[in-house]
Amino acid sequence: MLRYDGKLFRILEVVTAFFQLNILWLVLCMPVITIFPATVAMYCVARQWNLHKDYSVFRPFFQYFKDNFKQSFGLGLIWLVFSGLCFLDFHLMRNFGSFQYILLPILTLMGILMLFISIFIFPTIANFEISWLNAIKNSLFFSIRYLFTTLAAVLYIGLMALILFTWPITFLFVFSLGAYSIYFLCNRVFTKIQPVNQS
Repeated sequence: MLRYDGKLFRILEVVTAFFQLNILWLVLCMPVITIFPATVAMYCVARQWNLHKDYSVFRPFFQYFKDNFKQSFGLGLIWLVFSGLCFLDFHLMRNFGSFQYILLPILTLMGILMLFISIFIFPTIANFEISWLNAIKNSLFFSIRYLFTTLAAVLYIGLMALILFTWPITFLFVFSLGAYSIYFLCNRVFTKIQPVNQS
C-alpha cells in the first residue's frame, strides 16, 4: 500500500510540475518580448527534469530566466526580424512576375532551415554555455547531421498542434510536455557529441 501511494504521489508530482511549468511559461510570454527568454528557461527546466528527475519548477525557472535573459532576448530580436523579412518577401513575391519562380525555392529553403534551427536552438542553449551565434551554427549542424531526429521533432510538433486544435483545454500542459519531449530527442544527439554534463 505504501509503495502504491508512493508511486501515485510521484505521478501527481510530475503532472503538477508539467502544469505549473506550462502556466508559468504562458504568463511570462504575455509581454511578447519575453517569449524567447521564457522559452529558454522552460527548456532549461526540461533539461533538469530529463537529466536529474528533479521536478521543481518556480525557483529554477526564474533563475534560468534571469541567467539567459540577455542572450535569449537578443536572439529573439534577430529571429523576429529575420522571420518578418521572410514573411514580407513571401508576401511581395507575387509582384516580381516570373522572377518569383526563382525566389520561391530560395525562400522555401530559408523557411525550412529556420524551422530546423528552431528545433535545436532552445535545447542547444539549455545544454551548452555558448554564444548565440555558435548556438545558431550548432543548431543548424545538428538539424542537418541528425535529420531523422529533426523530422521526428517536426512530426511531434505537428501532432501537438493537432491535439491542441482538437482539444483546446490541452493548452494547460501541451507546451511544457512538448519542450520536455523535444529536449529528450535533442539530448540523444548531444550525448553522441560529448558526454552530458551532469552538474
